[in-house]
Amino acid sequence: MAPTLPSGDQASDQDNWDNGRLARKRQLLTEIVLRNRLTALVVDGDTTCRVLEQLLLRSYGVQTHGVDNGRDAVALIASGVKFNLIIIDMILPVLNGLEADS
Repeated sequence: MAPTLPSGDQASDQDNWDNGRLARKRQLLTEIVLRNRLTALVVDGDTTCRVLEQLLLRSYGVQTHGVDNGRDAVALIASGVKFNLIIIDMILPVLNGLEADS
């Protein structure tokens, strides 16, 4: 939403201005992500959390892979798949986040 003309209501004017700035920042971030083809690995044993994290990242154009345990994350990375970002939960089944990190 672009900033609008002043309405006389300072709070409303500030909200419109902030929304416009936020929209421009989001657009710029999305353009950067798409230009660089960023990828992320989301490792979370909670399916709902993992899916929400992936949806948020995808809304910015980030390509995501999701797994539910540290062992699968390590195997995926060992197979040669490269990621720009890895989000890993510390409490995971099979191999937790700290163990997977080492």
